[in-house]
Amino acid sequence: MKLITAKLKEDLFTFEATKEELKVCAKVLHVALKRLGEEFNTRHQDSHESPYETGMELEKKLTLILEQYKNSTLDDIITIKIRAFEAGIIYDAFNEVCNGLSFGFSTIPTYEQFFDYSREELKEFYNRYEKIFLYKFDT
Repeated sequence: MKLITAKLKEDLFTFEATKEELKVCAKVLHVALKRLGEEFNTRHQDSHESPYETGMELEKKLTLILEQYKNSTLDDIITIKIRAFEAGIIYDAFNEVCNGLSFGFSTIPTYEQFFDYSREELKEFYNRYEKIFLYKFDT
């Protein structure tokens, strides 16, 4: 993902991402929200907004964007606009999944079964996103 603009006063970030990067973000978000449910709120309480509910809406938004680009290749660039809170939710979801989300089940699928990526590959996506997300505090 590449941050194009960060308009903090307007609470708007514009990103360019490959279709593959958006798919990974949506999948990570889905896994974190599905497995934690409302507990996502207590782990990531940041404002008057519910991180869980906002995350659910963001997942729908990313899914709709991906549906619009379903016939494109994984390398095609897609421009998305999200709020700072939404960017933070993606960051928190990556933290949960990459740092050992506790699923509460005895049979936990491997990273490859979940994401088609190894743990190392998933962490590479996370590291790229983390650099972009943390950049916003410098602007």
